[in-house]
Amino acid sequence: MEDNLKQAISTYNKIAEIYAKYIENNLLQFQLSKFESLLKGKKILDAGCAAGRDSQYLIEDGFTVVGIDASEELIKQAKKRCNGEFLVKDLREIKYKNEFDGIWAMSSLVHSNKDDCKKILKNFYNALKKEGILFLSAKEGTDPKEVKRIEFNNEPLTYFHYSKEEFEEILKETKFEIIS
Repeated sequence: MEDNLKQAISTYNKIAEIYAKYIENNLLQFQLSKFESLLKGKKILDAGCAAGRDSQYLIEDGFTVVGIDASEELIKQAKKRCNGEFLVKDLREIKYKNEFDGIWAMSSLVHSNKDDCKKILKNFYNALKKEGILFLSAKEGTDPKEVKRIEFNNEPLTYFHYSKEEFEEILKETKFEIIS
């Protein structure tokens, strides 16, 4: 499944500017506000930050944000968008320890198979301070699916799906407590 992640990175590198414009006005303000209200501190990891849309919102609300994404071209878009710390990093390889009050991972695991998802969630757990909050979303379903969208120049992206029960089990395996 390594090829699916390489494929996703390659695709996002090719369509970074198009993708940045596509998601620009799709701000998830309700979810971001809920996330902010749960935090005990001000330091956030925007994991899979893409073009920095959500990072910008969080920064404007007074948070210190580190945005990471495996796509070099999406990180370039994020740096154009707002003044923050943006780094090219693979979520499977992050080594942060007790550093963040919150991790925002909106759609960040959609291209990760179950083994990679578990590894990433363990990394997130280690990166969070005690009482830290992880806010994430995933695609619901059962099978991986390759999608080619006209608006993304028909470049392929493979999406992995999880049932609610399956994802809750993975979260419990990686020591997370589900609060909402």
